[in-house]
Amino acid sequence: MLLLSTGFLGAVTFACAALGLISNNTVFIAVLIVLRLIQGANGGMIDVIAFAITAKIYPNNIALTTSIIETSLNLAVAVSPFLGGVFYEAGGFYLSFVVTAAAVTAVLIGSVFGVTDVDTKRDEEGGNLMSVLKDWMVWFPAWHSAACMVLFNFYIPILSPYVQAAFNEGPTFAGFALLINTAGICITAPFLGHAMDRLNPYVFMFLSAFLLPGCYLFLGPAPFLMGVLPASKVQLVVTLAFIGVLVPLGCYPGLLIMFDIYTVKNGTMPQAIKNYITSIYCASFPLGGCIGSAMSGVIAEHFSFSYSTAYISLAFLLETFLMCVFNIAVYRAKRRQGLKTETTPLLETVSPPSSSSRQPSYDY
Repeated sequence: MLLLSTGFLGAVTFACAALGLISNNTVFIAVLIVLRLIQGANGGMIDVIAFAITAKIYPNNIALTTSIIETSLNLAVAVSPFLGGVFYEAGGFYLSFVVTAAAVTAVLIGSVFGVTDVDTKRDEEGGNLMSVLKDWMVWFPAWHSAACMVLFNFYIPILSPYVQAAFNEGPTFAGFALLINTAGICITAPFLGHAMDRLNPYVFMFLSAFLLPGCYLFLGPAPFLMGVLPASKVQLVVTLAFIGVLVPLGCYPGLLIMFDIYTVKNGTMPQAIKNYITSIYCASFPLGGCIGSAMSGVIAEHFSFSYSTAYISLAFLLETFLMCVFNIAVYRAKRRQGLKTETTPLLETVSPPSSSSRQPSYDY
């Protein structure tokens, strides 16, 4: 399935290169939108498959593999607009897509020879999607991941107009600030992922619910902080760097925690359930991005950058409250299952393992 999705993505990208042959503007835009939708769907499939495969191969390093996959995505998002501009300047519309399609083809060839054949199909234990959707504790970490991505994507569309108005700086400085923001994620995410696998991932996600909105107040900064911390370019860049560190804190433990909660409440986790949970988790990233970008446009139409970021930060406090409720619910669920309370080791099982599908349960 991974090879099929990658191959189809390359074919669609090659088709985008041929759009320059269409002279009618309406047809051109319509076909481009359709092809971009297909590209997005393929990208989503590849994302889910990648998570499912790595979770199967490295069951004890789920947070680390999550951080690596998402870091590679963030690097691509940060670098690809620059490369696209270079190729467009050098060879126009056609060259940009041809180079991209060639890169996808190279990845496809590498996948044929380099990706291990991993079976992630439904096993004899079965499992259905409703068993995941009806249990709010299982999908809540994905919702928290989406909420963090709302904050991460909220300021991106309105940052350039803000630096122009506040500091008389153009898109170059805004791009530099976002690059620092992305660098914060890329540099720290693998280390955080490793720590989440070795320590208690619930602690990381719980801290993000408090630290992220608190840090966000300094982005504008919030009106009530301006007397203490006036807006400046250094203040903006430093705050974006901290946000880049705190977003993975809330997003990357999600899949590991979802697996853990389902195992605690149900004892075992069939492969089909793993696939459903992985799909829900992967969907949280574009969902949060879409909501965040849409909200920024609506709110920024009526309020300044300082007020907009302050309002969205204060609104996130509802998520902070829900996170407290979630942690209390998890604590009670684990105690009902009779989990041990010793601090070492951190990994405990619900009962003596009797199946390969059983996951470690984190002491709470």
